[in-house]
Amino acid sequence: MAQINRILVGVEALEGSSHDAFDKAKELAKENNATLIIAFVMDKNGYASLERMDPHGFRRLKKQAETRLKGYKEMAEESGLKDVETVLEVGIPKKEMENLCEKYNVDMIVVGETGTSKVDRIFLGNTAKAIQKKAKCDVKVISTKEAVRE
Repeated sequence: MAQINRILVGVEALEGSSHDAFDKAKELAKENNATLIIAFVMDKNGYASLERMDPHGFRRLKKQAETRLKGYKEMAEESGLKDVETVLEVGIPKKEMENLCEKYNVDMIVVGETGTSKVDRIFLGNTAKAIQKKAKCDVKVISTKEAVRE
């Protein structure tokens, strides 16, 4: 296996979701003495209705996401990682993670599997699978404890 120098982990900054992907990415970063890049992509389309009801809602959520990312960075540093970065992007998560892979020259992306049902994945798609297919680096999909089992 090639040396892993830069790991990009996708996190859910606004929800109290499982930290399985984050924990695995920290572990891999420690094992490889790699840089850990913690990323959250806000899907602006998902917040369009909020924006209509509250013109400042998206900006407020973005500020919350920045605060959560700062918390993730602190947790990573407390676990002994020395080279930790955070990034917050607005766009389509599966596309932006691909772009971040190239922009930050990462060797591996770590993402969590969603907790949606099989029917939801058929209609909505699966972000982790889309990233796996399109990214120009290795992708490790971590199955979360909350994932619905068929």
